[in-house]
Amino acid sequence: MGTIYLSFAVGSLNDQMKKNVYLLFVFILFILQASAQCDHTLSGKVIDHHDRKPLEFAEVFIKELKRGALTDSLGNYKILNLCPGNYTITCHHIGCDSLVMHVEVNGNTIQNFYPEHHLHELGLVNIVTDREPQKLIVNSVEIKQKELDKLRGETFGQTLRNVTGVNTIQTGSSISKPVIHGLHSSRILILNNGIRQEGQQWGSEHAPEIDPFVATKLTVIKGANGVRYGSDAIAGVILVEPDKLRESAGIDAELNLVGMSNGRSGIVSGIINQNFKRISALSWRLQGTLKKAGNLSTPNYILKNTGVEEYNFSGGIGWNKPKYGVELFYSQFNTTIGIFSGAHIGNVTDLMAAIDRPEPLEKADFTYSIARPYQHVEHELFKAKAFVLTGNVGKLSLVYARQYNLRNEYDKEKPRNNALADLNKPELQFEITSHTLEVLWEHNSFNGFAGTVGISGMKQGNTYEGRYFIPNFSNYTGGAYWIERYTKNKLLLEAGVRFDYRHLQVYKYVNNVITSPEYIYQNMSGTLGLLYSINKKMQFSLNAGTAWRAPNVNELHSKGIHHGSATYEIGDEYLKPEKAINFVASLEYSSNDKLKIEISPYYNVINDFIYLQPKFPATVTISGAFPTFVYTQANVTLMGVDGQISYEFVPHLTVSEKLSILRAYNNTAKDYLIQMPADRFITTLSYDFESWKILNESFISINGVYENKQWRVPVNADYAVPPAAYFLLNAELGTTLQLKKLRLVISISGNNLLNTVYRNYMNRFRYYSDELGRNISLRIKIPINYSSNK
Repeated sequence: MGTIYLSFAVGSLNDQMKKNVYLLFVFILFILQASAQCDHTLSGKVIDHHDRKPLEFAEVFIKELKRGALTDSLGNYKILNLCPGNYTITCHHIGCDSLVMHVEVNGNTIQNFYPEHHLHELGLVNIVTDREPQKLIVNSVEIKQKELDKLRGETFGQTLRNVTGVNTIQTGSSISKPVIHGLHSSRILILNNGIRQEGQQWGSEHAPEIDPFVATKLTVIKGANGVRYGSDAIAGVILVEPDKLRESAGIDAELNLVGMSNGRSGIVSGIINQNFKRISALSWRLQGTLKKAGNLSTPNYILKNTGVEEYNFSGGIGWNKPKYGVELFYSQFNTTIGIFSGAHIGNVTDLMAAIDRPEPLEKADFTYSIARPYQHVEHELFKAKAFVLTGNVGKLSLVYARQYNLRNEYDKEKPRNNALADLNKPELQFEITSHTLEVLWEHNSFNGFAGTVGISGMKQGNTYEGRYFIPNFSNYTGGAYWIERYTKNKLLLEAGVRFDYRHLQVYKYVNNVITSPEYIYQNMSGTLGLLYSINKKMQFSLNAGTAWRAPNVNELHSKGIHHGSATYEIGDEYLKPEKAINFVASLEYSSNDKLKIEISPYYNVINDFIYLQPKFPATVTISGAFPTFVYTQANVTLMGVDGQISYEFVPHLTVSEKLSILRAYNNTAKDYLIQMPADRFITTLSYDFESWKILNESFISINGVYENKQWRVPVNADYAVPPAAYFLLNAELGTTLQLKKLRLVISISGNNLLNTVYRNYMNRFRYYSDELGRNISLRIKIPINYSSNK
């Protein structure tokens, strides 16, 4: 087992030094436990801003501790047994805008709140500057900040791996992207800060260019959602949501440090927010992340050339008033990813031998250096958003975004005929620029009806240089949608309809003559759903939706080496659009927070489903021999069930079970559909400790993951048979230390603790190497708050 790195120094500790570090860590914890007392009190009043009357039943809540108090008839509240430090306090009362303040508790502290009744004052109904999220009828899962803190340092795809129904498709150990109910890439829409992520997302090895540290909440919406979010959302939608800009006067900041033993990686990420006391409408934010990792390791060997370097930053500024507001946001994502050298092979004989061999022929030592083959990717996002309340009936919003994506791909070796060329020049370069615009109007509740009407459009242009894989193209899309909700007592109904238009024009050479074929696609999407509360403990939801997806340019016109996945792919210009009908149901039961059950069956029919079919033999090029795949179509059915159950046997001790089961059938070939995830089961035993002195929110958990072998594949339909089933043991422990004015959130986790040797069917590099071995991670979060309130 390697050491944990919080810096980028190269080295390792011997066993004795590891023991000394461990004993020092335990000793420091022991000393800190006795250094502070958690007997302070936060109290005060909640008073109406306008008439200065006390407000009864207002909730004052401490975000970090997940506890609070309600006010009495005189507007008084009191929260006992607090450690000294800085806390984020929310105050909420029915009919008022919620308040957020950052309060320093040092001794017995008094903090009053003065919420405003904007809605009554303006004579409006259900209008707020930032609406509270409505209950989603569609099947969805939220990963909130507390859970995200336990996953910091993971890639975007890996962050979602424990959500039922969600897997990852990997290209080696450094590149992953989410899979929902067996579908991935362009069939999943990712909304980054409300903007549809646009880059080269068609590639299975083109991971989303998103810094996970930006998000304070991730929402996975499963099933067809083309009406609200646009065509292509056949599998679902992932919402990447940063925290709102600071609303109360003062400054807060957060520093995250992550070290991982496998790859000896170090990650530093920081964020700072400010709202001005004298200009309360003005807020700003800056954020940045640095990451460096070296060669990764399986249980038995080091994977050559698998290092990663990453630097990202973002900033936002907003001017928000009760009736109108404007926000600007900019982010840049930059990464250099080494591609495992053992996947790029010179001839067919060596390729087939590498697939049959239990270990790669190329051996490696640890290094941070990244050599050929590798990828370098840059992604920029600029967003401008404005809203205005439209009298007493609703809210009008306008969102514009520009995205620029640059992808450079470097082959393993420069071909000999290019020996005089610039050695730093990539063999293939993609540049794509996208401009999107959306205008939407949300109307307030009227006789139980509330809804949204919107239009959206995109202009997109892509160019390439170097070796041909896909042609230059321009892409224009437009859409209009209307969604209505009806609420009455225990019933919530939702219906929506959308029309989308797409014009794709391709520019490429055929027999040394440039041609520019055009493709025009248009179709309707619809959704109908209900949510019914059977009683206080149980609710049922059902959603039926239609969606469609036009073929991507790579599916139509690719012909060549797909660099990151180390495959040779061939498109078909006569492919038709996919058309899907999707049904998702969900039954949820909760009994006194002890027993929770959720079961979600789904049924998805997709006509003209586009997929990669292996073709034999492999293709030999000047760059080597590569497994060959061609794009083809079939009518398919995907059905399955996601489920989870948790039970608190005794106070603080909880056991939970999650399952994801999928059956995918190729109706055209009358056989199973290839490249679909196997059945997966996750069992977790966790214990939450009560607060003790300076230790808060302490926990320990043990996690077991069992993934079955994918038995349901056509015979002789791949270059290698599916790998065997496997079991992984993981564990995690953590606590929050309150050290007077300093607050530290610390956790240590271990993945694949048994150092199991295994391969995953959804990894494109399973032909050549095992999955990662044991990995120990240390995470430290340091929040800092300064309030300027009176």
